[in-house]
Amino acid sequence: MRPTTFLTSTTILLGIALLAAAQAQSNQLTLTGTLQTGVMAVGAETTGTTLTVSNQTYELDLPNNDLKKNADSLNGKQATVKGILTLKQGVEVKQRRIITVSSLEPANAASQPR
Repeated sequence: MRPTTFLTSTTILLGIALLAAAQAQSNQLTLTGTLQTGVMAVGAETTGTTLTVSNQTYELDLPNNDLKKNADSLNGKQATVKGILTLKQGVEVKQRRIITVSSLEPANAASQPR
């Protein structure tokens, strides 16, 4: 591989990586609402856990068992979620709003200074 081809390829790959990181960061959010577990949908088109904020419902993707246990303990309660929002095309629900959760805690704990 010639040096100019290598530099061009490296520059393009670095640009793509930086763009992806910036986009992921721009989709990060913190929301507080009512958490619901055990949710079912037609065609199993759900993560099974939702957060409802002002009549807007978000599905929650809980990537580990600690977050899943925490969600079960907060079922039906106010909770604060931090994570990355992605939009996914669905069949029954045309556009699904899914938050990949990085942090989940009771709403009153989220407002306490640490």
